[in-house]
Amino acid sequence: MPDQEPWTTGRLRTWIRTHLEANGVDSPAVCADMLLSAAIGAERLRLYMEPDRLASEEERATLRSWVKRAAAHEPVQYLVGEAWFHQARIEVDSSTMIPRPATETLVEVGHRRLTAASGSAQILDLCTGTGCVSIALLNLIDRPHRAAARMQQAEAAAQADLVRLSSALDVGGGPATGGNGGQAGHEEDEGHDLELDPEVEPSIADRQDSDADDGVPRETAEPPSARVKTGSFMRASVVATELVGAAAELARRNVARNLQADRVDVRLGSLYEPMTPEERSTFDLIISNPPYISDAEFDLCPANVRDYEPATALRGGKDGLEVIRKVIDGAPAWLVPGGVLAIEMQYDQASAVRSLFAAAGFEEIQLHQDVDALDRVVSGRLPGA
Repeated sequence: MPDQEPWTTGRLRTWIRTHLEANGVDSPAVCADMLLSAAIGAERLRLYMEPDRLASEEERATLRSWVKRAAAHEPVQYLVGEAWFHQARIEVDSSTMIPRPATETLVEVGHRRLTAASGSAQILDLCTGTGCVSIALLNLIDRPHRAAARMQQAEAAAQADLVRLSSALDVGGGPATGGNGGQAGHEEDEGHDLELDPEVEPSIADRQDSDADDGVPRETAEPPSARVKTGSFMRASVVATELVGAAAELARRNVARNLQADRVDVRLGSLYEPMTPEERSTFDLIISNPPYISDAEFDLCPANVRDYEPATALRGGKDGLEVIRKVIDGAPAWLVPGGVLAIEMQYDQASAVRSLFAAAGFEEIQLHQDVDALDRVVSGRLPGA
């Protein structure tokens, strides 16, 4: 960084972006914003709102170090220590892979296909890594209830305002209202005290009940009584397993940071090994983003992936399906009848993974595409109730 003044945030953004672009770093503008906002301790929006803010020497020193490392293709997320996933801030470090937008498809598919015989859903998250899948899935499950609570609060506030207005106008009784003291108005309101059902969606816009790649058109209108979303439960809990000890500790920090520590039980071990015999046939959903890059393809990965992200979170053996096979083969023993398995995979593994689902006895096998229209997730339902 040339020793020139003044170094404003606007000037720094331009310098960082130009330097990263010259070194072949992917998405240099986004990376520049992430580095600069972390170095000065501000949200990215402030970079645009305060382009003339002067950076301190300490901030510039931090940026010098980070930009040098980013130019050598060290992941920016590792440098700043966090990434965003499905609207949640996730702590990241080199113990596990960085959450990616494609994995949001896995979360949405799992939520969409999740059903439970009771009001409580039991979920098993294998290869949890940062814990981002568990966190995002619980946030989706909770969303209708948070919206319903907000609507109840708004209704209560409106009712209180109406009472205060009625009192001010003296419409509740007394000489000014006549003999019945406003009783007719009270009777008219009886039976119309709306009680919100927390299992009912507050808005059609929040529905996610069909897959475009399944050929089912999204419904645009329906009666309120039908707005029950699959996956909307009063309660859900997750058991999350992780092979790497440091990654398991990272996941625990993330679920605590996102206020889900009482609902996510992070266990150290490979796949189903940390489970107890009593937990067999108890899970409504098993969801997993396992390692699935083949040995040959790993050598072709970009430098920021191959040289920095841990192979334990990426490599899936000779054909990339080594861990996926274990997840699929073991799932029937842990799912309830009618339970769902959803797995992320590489786009060119769809045919092989669907065959593995079928061989394990799954039905209603579906293929789902990610934000880039690539085959990314396979899901299936175990026969039964």
